Amino acid sequence: MKKVFFDTWGWVAIAHKEDDRHDEVLPFYKTFLHNKGVPVTTDFVLGETITLLRARTRGVDLFIDAALSAAQNEKIIIERINEARWAKAWTMSKKNHDKPGVSFVDFTSFIVMKEVGITEALTADKHYEDAGLGFKKLF
Repeated sequence: MKKVFFDTWGWVAIAHKEDDRHDEVLPFYKTFLHNKGVPVTTDFVLGETITLLRARTRGVDLFIDAALSAAQNEKIIIERINEARWAKAWTMSKKNHDKPGVSFVDFTSFIVMKEVGITEALTADKHYEDAGLGFKKLF
């Protein structure tokens, strides 16, 4: 089973029909799931996704409820940002003070990706590759 980290960018592109990349990302997502791929994300990413989708589209409740239901059925893995992960992300953030454009949510995502051994992210965010941690963005 292939695991890919799903960033906020990916979830928004999937859920928001008017997103510039929706028509490109949705077929990827459907194929990924069909091939038994498992999206991995975090509670912080989902929080950020909810905020962005609420500002841009309707149907957020249905989308997030479906994601939570999929997580209960182990079709999506939602990693929690606990105190230890938060502290690691904060340390990483301080070490990368020269990269002020990288969000704290991204640093928490990088920590999770390192811990669970995922190198690919459903994102177009160049910070994933610029982090120098061997990550590859898929769009």
